[in-house]
Amino acid sequence: MDNDVILLEQQSLEALRHNYPQLQQLSGSIIFLAEAESHMLTATAWQLAEADNMMLRKSGVKSAILELLDTLVEQRKRQRIRPNREGRLLLDNGQLVVEWLSDGSISLSAYKNAS
Repeated sequence: MDNDVILLEQQSLEALRHNYPQLQQLSGSIIFLAEAESHMLTATAWQLAEADNMMLRKSGVKSAILELLDTLVEQRKRQRIRPNREGRLLLDNGQLVVEWLSDGSISLSAYKNAS
């Protein structure tokens, strides 16, 4: 079952990339966190150029990314796949990869100036 969820994650990232060609030119990452009791994101930190961040916000891509990350966290928690609370979405000129991190890997200070 873990493989099914991981395959679904990869397919979801590919669909996002396909639906939003703006992602082809971006490089950066989005760190995310969901509290233990929550199936939704609690905090994000967007590590992108300010112009890229504005473009994502104006074009609606930012909302789509947040919805996808919520869904990925929810699926992992529902299936009891760990890690499932913290991660990083890497954006590298059209390549999208979620790197799941162990609980407590990212200091909360990373979210202090989140955009």
